[in-house]
Parts: sequence; structure tokens; C-alpha cells
Amino acid sequence: PAQAVTRFIEQNVPMIILADVGNVAGDAREKLTRWIDNGGVLVRFAGPRLAASDDDLVPVKLRRGGRVLGGSLSWEKPQPLASFAADGPFAGLAVPKDITVTRQVLAEPDPALASRSWASLADGTPLVTGEHRDKGVLALFHISADMRWSDLPLSGTFVEMLRRIVDMSGYTANAGAGVAAEAGAETVAPIRILDGSNASAKGELLE
Repeated sequence: PAQAVTRFIEQNVPMIILADVGNVAGDAREKLTRWIDNGGVLVRFAGPRLAASDDDLVPVKLRRGGRVLGGSLSWEKPQPLASFAADGPFAGLAVPKDITVTRQVLAEPDPALASRSWASLADGTPLVTGEHRDKGVLALFHISADMRWSDLPLSGTFVEMLRRIVDMSGYTANAGAGVAAEAGAETVAPIRILDGSNASAKGELLE
């Protein structure tokens, strides 16, 4: 991941997705932090590696290990998606009734947690958190990018959520909702769009 992160930053990409990447250390981390401060959008997905790491390149402080259906920090049944923050990038999206989560990384309680929660589950725990860091954005899906922890990645809502985050990178025809609109970002049409298959083949999605 460190080599790929460096390569992407050198290519001046506006947005990078890290899927279940633990700590990004050393020079790559410094470059990634500067890239975010200069306007880059970093989207992270949880997974076993992130849950076991002590990485703080996330928008909220996380508990180690996460929560699993049937585990020590468990639900009696899978949790549904309950709400999108009215002032977040997903504002206005319909909340799907058929999405469930069986595992997640938990955020530690914090005074800033509510303002950084863009999507929440029925028990109030965040599904997606995010924040501005200088000119850029750092977002975290508290579930994996595949079907291991939730069926959200197979839904149309997931596609719309990612589109809203792409809006925040300033590379779409219209400013996105929530944070991007508040920032008054000027946007242009995308120069290239990759679907999931092409993204994996070209290394745009890191695992």
C-alpha cells in the first residue's frame, strides 16, 4: 500500500480509497497527510487489518477489534441503517430498509463524534464518519468494502454514497451536498470514471 499510495499521489489523483489497509507508515504517510491537507479526498474501509491496527489516520478514534454479531460487543440481530446526517454529504438520500450490518469497527465516544457521523445504525453507532482536514476530506466506512461485514456494498445506496463523496473531491459537474456545498467548491466534469472491475484491475482500489 505504501508504494501504491506514493504512486497515486505523484499522479495527482483527487481521491484515493484504501480498503482494509492497516497502518500506512513512514514517508508514504507523510505524503498522504500533505495530500489530504492540499485537497485530497481519502476514503477508508474497515476490515480485519484496520480493526487490529492502531492507525490514527481516521476521522474518529476507534476501538481495537471492532464489534461482531454474536461476539462480546454484539447485537442480538443485525443492525439496519437508520439515518443520514442532515448536514452531511449523504443528506437527502433515502434510507434503505433492507440493509443490515453484522460487523463494524466502533468509534470511541467523543464530543465531536456526532458532528463527524455521516450515517448511523439503528443503535446510534456510526456507519460512516468523516471530517475536513485543511483543504481535504478524510472519510471512513466502519464496515468492509465487500460483503463480509454488511450487504450495503451490493446496494444502489452504496453507489450513491460514493458518488456524493466523489462530489467532495471537486471533480464533478455539480457541487455535492453537505460539506462540499458549504465549502462552495467549484467543480468540473470528471476526466475518467472507473467501474469496480476496472478499478481493481488498475490498482485504484487498494487492499
